[in-house]
Amino acid sequence: MPSHQKYMVNYEEIKDLPLVCREDFAGNSARILIGAGSINAPGCMFRATFQPGGFHATHLHTKCDEFVYILSGHGLKGVKDKVYELRAGCAYYLPRGVAHWMLNTHPTESIQVVGFYPNSSDFDGTGYEYLGPIPEGVKKTE
Repeated sequence: MPSHQKYMVNYEEIKDLPLVCREDFAGNSARILIGAGSINAPGCMFRATFQPGGFHATHLHTKCDEFVYILSGHGLKGVKDKVYELRAGCAYYLPRGVAHWMLNTHPTESIQVVGFYPNSSDFDGTGYEYLGPIPEGVKKTE
């Protein structure tokens, strides 16, 4: 490994990704902590913020799994046909090809998450596919 290899990065040192509000993703910001543009690694670790009302509509990843840990906040997470409560301390494993979505339902608090995509150095390499909006009238099932 080259002597100039970077092993550590601080969240404050990384700029937000240039996310644009669109049909499938709004009210959010994200930074790649490990992966393309930061620390060269065979995966991508990110930190994302979902503002009140922020969401990531129904989608899946065809090229890799996704691991998510909720640092703070409240909301809903849909995985296939189930809806789960989001709260600090929850972790989710989303296998490649499994439809999922996320919604911040709290009126004033943001949701802070950390996630990991193994075998993808950035979001583009995950095989992201938008499937449609968050189902209307969603209710927590577990």
